Amino acid sequence: MPEPALVAAAEAEELAARKRRATSLRIHMDAEPAHLNPLAGPSVWTARVTADTVFETLVRYVPPPDGAGTGAGSFRPGLAASWKVTQGGKLIRLELRDDVTFHDGSRFSSVDAQFSIDMARSPRVDADHLRRQLADVTAVELAGPRGLRIWLSRPNGYVLRALAEVPMLSDSVYRGKLSPQRGPVVGTGPFRLASWKGGRILLERNDAYWGDAPPIETIELVHDGDAAHALTAAKRGEIDIIPELIREHYPDQAEAAAIEASFAPLRLRPPVLRYIALGQRGPPFDDARVREAVARLVDREEIIEREHGGLAHAVGGPIWPGGPGDGRGPGPLAYDPSAAAKLLDAAGWVDRAGSGKREKGGQRLQVALLALSRGHSAERERIVKALRAAGFFVEVRRGSAGVLLNRLEHAEFDVALLEWHAAVDTDLSPLLETGGKLNYGKFSDQRVDDLLDRLRAAATPAARAKLMPQLADLLAQTWPIVPVSAPDPYGLVHRRVRGVRVWNGWIVLRELSLAHEEE
Repeated sequence: MPEPALVAAAEAEELAARKRRATSLRIHMDAEPAHLNPLAGPSVWTARVTADTVFETLVRYVPPPDGAGTGAGSFRPGLAASWKVTQGGKLIRLELRDDVTFHDGSRFSSVDAQFSIDMARSPRVDADHLRRQLADVTAVELAGPRGLRIWLSRPNGYVLRALAEVPMLSDSVYRGKLSPQRGPVVGTGPFRLASWKGGRILLERNDAYWGDAPPIETIELVHDGDAAHALTAAKRGEIDIIPELIREHYPDQAEAAAIEASFAPLRLRPPVLRYIALGQRGPPFDDARVREAVARLVDREEIIEREHGGLAHAVGGPIWPGGPGDGRGPGPLAYDPSAAAKLLDAAGWVDRAGSGKREKGGQRLQVALLALSRGHSAERERIVKALRAAGFFVEVRRGSAGVLLNRLEHAEFDVALLEWHAAVDTDLSPLLETGGKLNYGKFSDQRVDDLLDRLRAAATPAARAKLMPQLADLLAQTWPIVPVSAPDPYGLVHRRVRGVRVWNGWIVLRELSLAHEEE
């Protein structure tokens, strides 16, 4: 080929590439999902790729109009055109849209909705994140091709919230194919899976979509395990969104002139709680004063700065705007060893011998702290050091993840540093209610149980948000757990990306658009 022809071909390819970029959004993935099945043990990236893009829900849970922190989210019709709660809150009747098709052309019906909800409730499917929220569902019944009846054992407004998380799958495509491995990816959403190879997932706009077409034609999600390489690609204009910078690149790289000129900060603030569980079946943590003392011994700001590089924020409990409990709550407790010492003294745990160790009635203030056999946690070591400095005898018990989980479930521990991944406006009962599945410390308080019942009976996120401050204040008196922090990753979004709304720890991708070059 003559040299001029080579130049022309190269220019044509460059022009074509620029044209594709003008209508395509590129997102960096720091980990490639093992599969894209949103029900079978989905990873963070499985959910980010597929939720509200490839797969949709019966009910849409949308952010408050001016962002988290100023109001609760609300429900909007999704694949269900309407719904009604009757029978004193024990029956949800849904009427499905009649114009929805799956990406393979088949029509969406109540059979598919029944199948999807039943699979989310099934212990045979790895969907723990949904099954807990649907625990009060006793039956899902068909009411014709477009009708669905969901029966509950008791009134529970969180079930409607859960329906905003359950992805609708095709019964004919997925029945018997819900194992967590690569398989069919067929939903009803505004995007369809076009290809997945070489660490690159390509979503294309679904031209047969029942609703409004998304502004962006394609979304490319590209896996690159080299964070420095991904940042370089972003500087060259090849990446639009980096959800999370690694600690080594923050804040210096984020503040570099080349980055600041083209990118805006992206703060996802996922509803994830890092906390200390305390075994409360007996002394010393059966006393709320001792639990509060531990809360005052945690230097949250030091932990966030030293161990998380500033990429976390201190929390006062599981309740904050945009948190698992979505609403206002008290701020994080200040680090105060002196106040902690007074609380321990008041509880009868004193240092009589002046040895720096406390006892009560001849019994040492001794606790067992769970730790993994492998790996080192500087955060945990800081907590151990703080407890010992306050007069606790701390025995560190190590074991595998399975062994530690067994000890937690049988309440065979005193202290454990845990992390809870939830969704915004999640039912807090598993964590706080008497007998709750995640209430490893066996905390029990009738006032808390009563408030959790009232929250469960509330029909909307807004109604629950009004009750959350009461629960938050009560938790700050009883200390069922010791809150530490929540992740606050720092990401980047190119300034050409418009309509960015962060909600539930991710971006509403279907709403994004891209500015033209002249803008």
